[in-house]
Amino acid sequence: MTSPTDITRVLLAGVRLTMGSAGLLVPDLVIRRLGIDPASQPAMRYPLRMFGIRTVLIGADLLSTSSSRRQHAELVAPVVHGSDTVAALLARRRGDLSPRAGAVVTAISAVNLALALVTLASRPDQSGARRSGPGCSMREPRWTSPPAGPPLRHGILRRRDS
Repeated sequence: MTSPTDITRVLLAGVRLTMGSAGLLVPDLVIRRLGIDPASQPAMRYPLRMFGIRTVLIGADLLSTSSSRRQHAELVAPVVHGSDTVAALLARRRGDLSPRAGAVVTAISAVNLALALVTLASRPDQSGARRSGPGCSMREPRWTSPPAGPPLRHGILRRRDS
């Protein structure tokens, strides 16, 4: 059965793989779509390729058969796409991009952010219940003092799963 998490996760992976591959393999096309002449701004190829490979790898992680890789990609996605959205808004506001190009990249980033947030919100919590918004069935971790004996290596508190 396909869950909402699977649908949004796969959609986000598709956007990431498409946009990342374009930045990595055909940066001049992306530069032109932003309303910039690649011949006048050849240095634009570098950040597009740099972010292109990052985007492809995170997109691939969203499709991974490893649940820990998928989970990590789902957790970082809102941060990545939130910062992309803010950067796009700032570029548009400062006039770094034409109004049309600024609107397009802001919309793409905002849609990616929405997909990332929906994916994260619909992930099952530790009990298997789906998160669905404020007041949902998320449980707060319970913290206890360490047992008597040798000190813990990674801190003074440990999580009790119950």
